[in-house]
Amino acid sequence: MNPIEFKIAQIRAGVSKEDIAKHLGLNPTTIYRKFNGESDFTLSELRKLKKFLNLSNEDVDRIFFSEELAKTQET
Repeated sequence: MNPIEFKIAQIRAGVSKEDIAKHLGLNPTTIYRKFNGESDFTLSELRKLKKFLNLSNEDVDRIFFSEELAKTQET
């Protein structure tokens, strides 16, 4: 996950991490763990985030999969 890109999307949407946690039905501590890379977002959570933050498919790729995409392009 790219935390800077996520923060930009969060600011554009005008929501807090607590708002995101509430929307996803998660404890705020769980959200902070996901933001810090200690655990991953599920596909269901990504779908909800995409809609909640009004993200395009490209935004989702850039925010959540940039590292994985870079690794596959290296090989």
